[in-house]
Amino acid sequence: MTDLSSPLHVIDEWVAENVVRGASAAVWHRGEIVATRVAGLARDDVPVSEGTLFALASVSKPITAAAVMIAVDAGDLSLDTPVASIVPEFGEVDDPLGSDVLFQLEALRERVTVRHLLCHTSGLPENIGVKRIRMRDQPTLQQLTDAMCGLPLQSAPGETLRYSNAGFGIAARVIERATGTPFHAYAQRRLLEPAGLVEIALRPDSSWDDRLAHTDDAASIGTPFERYNSAWWRNLGIPWGGFFGTPSALVRFAASFFPNQESPLSAETRAEMIVDQTGGAPGGVGSLGVHWERGAWGLGWEVVSDKRNHWTGSLRSSQTFCHWGQSGTLVWADPERELALAVFGNRAVQRPWPLTPPRWAGLSDALASAADAG
Repeated sequence: MTDLSSPLHVIDEWVAENVVRGASAAVWHRGEIVATRVAGLARDDVPVSEGTLFALASVSKPITAAAVMIAVDAGDLSLDTPVASIVPEFGEVDDPLGSDVLFQLEALRERVTVRHLLCHTSGLPENIGVKRIRMRDQPTLQQLTDAMCGLPLQSAPGETLRYSNAGFGIAARVIERATGTPFHAYAQRRLLEPAGLVEIALRPDSSWDDRLAHTDDAASIGTPFERYNSAWWRNLGIPWGGFFGTPSALVRFAASFFPNQESPLSAETRAEMIVDQTGGAPGGVGSLGVHWERGAWGLGWEVVSDKRNHWTGSLRSSQTFCHWGQSGTLVWADPERELALAVFGNRAVQRPWPLTPPRWAGLSDALASAADAG
């Protein structure tokens, strides 16, 4: 059997060089997890273990998308259902007459579909913005989602790949309206429990405290609304970036999208989620300054396609799908190699430690090389 554990030793170097206090990684290959590794501290004086849960940040999005797609499989909605037909307040935009351009875009609002939300082509902005809502006021998830529903479009539906947290907040509300079940309960009962993903926590309460990593360099440090670490944040369970989990759980989740794997989702739905749904629309991730002339995004999952200088390295196949999170998390899966990696550090990327130098890409290429050598 190919030894895929050696590339993971690089996380020890990250800890030794004080890049992160703690890190954990898991590799899935041809039907099973074949390697795991932990290094450093999860929080003060507590070492990382294989059971340590890290803040997933945007790695939460494929989980939310999968919950939406279970509702699609069940016939409760379709990908091409207009969002406003399920969530009427989405059609009630704040101040739509601010300019002629806004007026013309808002005339297209009823064309925004569930598919657009999940592949970031709705035209919604990335975030709410402090002029509309402030985290220091500790808003509820309902208040945050209400604000998202009122955001004006910045581009026509389907025209541009515009990475949007707002789209996933609204997608969670779509589930609630279409199924009559609160989002977190639906995702837990219909997705996580049937899949055996017991090491993913949507809203970890104090009973999880002993297992949670502390995320360094988080926003609003030392406040009651500190990102990832405060009780308020964890209780929100924001569908676009608030879940927690272990690398082993997330690598199993990613690998479940390969053919012939067990999943609460149908095989057809899983196949659709990991291929481009944007039609190659140009765009990218505004907060990162990343733009692609031809973008690619599935339903929740980013599709690597032919993107260059990518966080998944240069050796992965074009079929690779992935997601990374601002808290220092990355998961990717390469169907061609039947290979998947989840690597988590407990330091946010306010300073882009995984990308400059390209630590994630280097580890990913080393793992792909090791798999090919076997």
